[in-house]
Amino acid sequence: MKPPVGVAIALAVCSLIGGSASAVAGAQSKGCGAGEVLTAPGCTGFRAAGRHVEAIVRESVEENDLRAALVRVDVGNRTLATASPGESMAGAPANLRMHFRIGSIAIPDLIDLLLQLQDRGRLSLDDPVSKWFPDLPNADRVTLRMLANSTSGYADWVQGNDEFSATLLDDVFRQWKTRELLDIALARPLVCAPGACFHYAHTKFVILDKVIHEVTGQSIAKLTRRRIFRPLGLRQTKISALPAIPSPALHAYSGDRGVYEDSTSWSPSWGIAAQMTQTSTIGDVMKMAKALGEGALISKRASRERFAPTTASLPNTLSTPFSPNYYYGLGVLVLNSWEFQNPQLNGYTSIMAYMPSRRIAVALTVTNGRAAAATQTNFSERLFTEISAYLTPDHLAAP
Repeated sequence: MKPPVGVAIALAVCSLIGGSASAVAGAQSKGCGAGEVLTAPGCTGFRAAGRHVEAIVRESVEENDLRAALVRVDVGNRTLATASPGESMAGAPANLRMHFRIGSIAIPDLIDLLLQLQDRGRLSLDDPVSKWFPDLPNADRVTLRMLANSTSGYADWVQGNDEFSATLLDDVFRQWKTRELLDIALARPLVCAPGACFHYAHTKFVILDKVIHEVTGQSIAKLTRRRIFRPLGLRQTKISALPAIPSPALHAYSGDRGVYEDSTSWSPSWGIAAQMTQTSTIGDVMKMAKALGEGALISKRASRERFAPTTASLPNTLSTPFSPNYYYGLGVLVLNSWEFQNPQLNGYTSIMAYMPSRRIAVALTVTNGRAAAATQTNFSERLFTEISAYLTPDHLAAP
């Protein structure tokens, strides 16, 4: 999902290609050796499978005119493949230590905080928003669960808002206030009645941010650092809505303004709430992927709620209908058993994904060359699809 100008932050549309969990389970039951991993051709040596994934990455960079790709794939506790072909800037090779903007990859952090509070009895996902903010539209009918799974009916400030998108591109360095963005969204008509449809909007996560602050009396940034970053060891992940990215930074490039240009220093403040805006590294994103898939910071009950197919039967504003194999959980997409986030922000596109049945985790980001930037293609999604076609062909992640 992205506005016409192609500068959206979080949810890009994925079309469903059917997969069979039983097929993969059947293949696994045949048993691969301790030094092997199941791939499309069958049981493959771990190192050989890793080299094949790395070749997929290099070929994607070359064939799609990508500026760079940073990729890591883990199977269980072992790293299967790492790759960093391309360059950050002319003469500066890309490497896995580089920092980049992670956009909606930060949303599961917010959901973890929400579910932790429910685990502690501080709130319930079925609480109405009116408990804290009675003046919001439909506050007595919108629940915290509807905010988390994007079914509240609130509009977004950027999705489908051409006027905002034009303003954004007129001044890419403007520092937006979160309150300012929320006011723009709430001034727009409701998309549907509460619970009647799925409509992705950053609005809902800003409201959840405010609710958590009301419940705890602490900022989301402080809670995230203490309850998420510290236990997961995310030492390279930083919270800031300012343009600066910690060094070494992976540079991003965009064609959104009709010219190919370096977009690294564009303001990220128009995206999710300021206290949720983050930069990170591939290593830290890998830790986040595993924590998401394994429910490392929440109860088993809460983790089941996170991935429950509550939106599977609802109409949505995407181009592909939802189904039991393709839906939005609580702040996360589920597609053919892959649990993932796929942000787009200021020239950065990324994937954080986990396949529970195979314990496969993927962390990747790509930046565009001149030809790639002239398209509307999300090349991170394309690369993710190619990797899944090799490692989990019966559970294809297909853009």
